[in-house]
Amino acid sequence: MERFFTIMERFAPDAMESITNRYKMLKQIMHQEPVGRRQLCKALGYTERMVRSEVETLKATGLIHTTAAGIYLSPAGEHIMNEIDVFVPFLFNIHTLAEQIKKRFNLQEVILVPGDSFQDAMIKRDLGRAAAAHMKKTLFPGCTLAVTGGSTMAQIADAITDGIGIPDLMVVPARGGLGEDVEQQAGTIAARIAKIIGAQYRMLHIPDKLQQATAQALKQDPYIMEIAELIKSSQVLFHGVGSAMEMAARRGLTAAEIGLLQDRGAVGEAFRYYFDEQGNIVYEVPGIGLEFHDLAHIETVVAVAGGSNKASAIKAVLSRGQQSVLITDEGAAKAIVGL
Repeated sequence: MERFFTIMERFAPDAMESITNRYKMLKQIMHQEPVGRRQLCKALGYTERMVRSEVETLKATGLIHTTAAGIYLSPAGEHIMNEIDVFVPFLFNIHTLAEQIKKRFNLQEVILVPGDSFQDAMIKRDLGRAAAAHMKKTLFPGCTLAVTGGSTMAQIADAITDGIGIPDLMVVPARGGLGEDVEQQAGTIAARIAKIIGAQYRMLHIPDKLQQATAQALKQDPYIMEIAELIKSSQVLFHGVGSAMEMAARRGLTAAEIGLLQDRGAVGEAFRYYFDEQGNIVYEVPGIGLEFHDLAHIETVVAVAGGSNKASAIKAVLSRGQQSVLITDEGAAKAIVGL
């Protein structure tokens, strides 16, 4: 595929430019529909003449439709956007970045979306779409899927629109709730995904941050024990990655705990664990759910995180060598390679 795009760039650069422009336009329409032509001009930096011409072409091919409210993606347009995702890394010449990260961290697969979600919030939706598509390919009959919380993981639930026809699926939260927006809590995301894909789900109705004594006492409760064992027996895990200080603030850590994280050089967080730049665990928040050592027994561990501002955090978590797949964006990938 790489050779094909290289030849196309030399043989028909105007065609490649046209494909790129139309992809960008379709993506903008998908994320902002209904959208007007002037909005497209402003968002993409295209001239009104160019937008008018491309809109007419896309309308003629049945990929979009227009109403008094604005431009919408048609079902055919939604289908083509899903189909074209596999070509996007080559279209934007970011596939070599994916290969570098794959080799560097010994991953099975690295999936990149163009752009930087730190600079453009809409890129996070593309991460959600890419992760949702990969999730559908990863699940199998009888498997248990564990998911963490956070805004990126919530985008995955938003991106899944229909069932997948796989029997006996179970979806569970990898941990308790952070006390953040309910839509971004692991339990809510697990329930949403399960309902859409037609799976069963179980909830873990406890906070993510607990005192050590409280956590130990709750682990003796028969219901909690049952859910915890189900979570630990997951075959597939999709998780986010957070910046250490941001996650410390969201968890409500004390000033003393935050000072400890700073002294120990914490840069990233996942599953209540904080990591330094080398991937060493420098702090752990007591809680119930997946422990880091449990990852060694999970068949497929997928990290989903993007943004150039999270590069150090993503690199720190990947350095532990427990992930199978990374789904990230171009901004994070370039920064990780630079690091």
